[in-house]
Amino acid sequence: MSRNVNRLHPITIMISFFASLKSIVIPGIIILLGRGFHYSLNPSSKQFIDTLIVIVIILFVLCMILIISYINWKRFVYWFEDEELRIEYGLFVKKKRYIPFERIQSLNYKEGVFHRPLKLVKVSIETAADSGGKSEADLTAITRVQADTIEKEMKKAKKKLSEVEQNERVDFYNSPNHQSVRTIIHRMSKKDLILLATTSSGIGVVFSGLAAIMSQFDDWIRYDELYGQLQSFVKLGTIIVIIAVLIFLLISWFVSVVITFLSYYEFVVEKEEDKLFISKGLLEKKRITIPMKRIQGVRIVENPFRQLFGYSTIVIESAGSSGEKGERKIVLLPLVKKQLAFKILEKLFPETQWDLPLEHAPKRAKRRYLLTYLYWLTPITLSISYFAFPYGLWVLIILPLALILGAWQYKSAGYAANEQQLTVVYRGISKITFVTFKQRIQAISLSQSYLAKRKSLGSMTVHIMSGSSGSVASIKHFDQENLEGIFEWYQPNTHSLQNKK
Repeated sequence: MSRNVNRLHPITIMISFFASLKSIVIPGIIILLGRGFHYSLNPSSKQFIDTLIVIVIILFVLCMILIISYINWKRFVYWFEDEELRIEYGLFVKKKRYIPFERIQSLNYKEGVFHRPLKLVKVSIETAADSGGKSEADLTAITRVQADTIEKEMKKAKKKLSEVEQNERVDFYNSPNHQSVRTIIHRMSKKDLILLATTSSGIGVVFSGLAAIMSQFDDWIRYDELYGQLQSFVKLGTIIVIIAVLIFLLISWFVSVVITFLSYYEFVVEKEEDKLFISKGLLEKKRITIPMKRIQGVRIVENPFRQLFGYSTIVIESAGSSGEKGERKIVLLPLVKKQLAFKILEKLFPETQWDLPLEHAPKRAKRRYLLTYLYWLTPITLSISYFAFPYGLWVLIILPLALILGAWQYKSAGYAANEQQLTVVYRGISKITFVTFKQRIQAISLSQSYLAKRKSLGSMTVHIMSGSSGSVASIKHFDQENLEGIFEWYQPNTHSLQNKK
């Protein structure tokens, strides 16, 4: 038993301060921009009083945030007692949280820009209970020695639990030959990291973010004056717009490359006993822990460009929080050759078959795949081409692309099952191979529309637990009788069969 009280490092005050500041800085900037930056420190100016009021309010808010951050740090303590991690905290109301070490599933580490110079870490504590995608507790900034102490106390408590139950099950920790060894499963090469960054799909997020930022500068960018200066180039207006869009896309792509490179720098996957450890990051180094027993399924994602060169991304579905803002999907291998991915997965899941022969969609379903998008795209594109003639004719190119996508989806779709495993392959734009285990499936549902019934076709959706909610994989337009065979294979939920007419 220990009652030695531990505190977080004082840098926690600044981390909390900037975290709170981050949440209000965007609304604050929007408010300031809404006034068009009409402020002045000239006492004779009409805006002088308004400017002083704004400055006083800003200083007051900053002081309050700093005081609250200090009080939160001062009142946050933790200690070890009766094989529990006990935490006491609270700004106005004192709160206590007791976490038995035996319930702790994983400890996730993060080293941000404030942590690394001082050799500190942030520790997020995950338990078996699903906390809605949130960790059970966070220790914002502690030394690595303190973090190691928590991990040792956790292992000690679990070892004692094993000793108590040794008559009921094999005590692995109590074995005299047992020695915990952590082995490297995969380390991303610099070549793969650069390829990952340059082909990242994050450009869309960055593009929309930059567009939102630029939209806030309407008050002080004189667009009317710029337009007046460009009147002499009115005949080249279309070309100028195209060039501007291309430049903006190039900037967005470059920012996306930098963000992805920094996020996945030194990406390493390690395994120790029944846990996986994923480490990554340059400016902010993260290490998340995934208990193997929490893994519900695996997705092999191949976007068209990467698939052309034989690359794929491996994502695992984990029950409960992943340790990264409650994300339910965890990237196990960000970018790896597909054949190498199979070898790595075989080491991690030796009971799983990754090359099961697939049952593909029947030929009579091909027409439904080809026409899936044309039903609703055709009237839209025809309307645009008519009302925006002649430039609107460009949108007609969407129709043959939709036809090609439908044919691609038909060729990719498939499923396979053995005694304990189900594999489902489908495609949106990227090809996804979803692999799960019979005991991990929450439900299987079948559906059949009136038109599909005439062709004896149906659709199947597989549900598994992932994150704080769930995840699904679906295939459409398959032989109804074969799908019912899969439904019978999964007997626990036979009552969930639904035929939609």
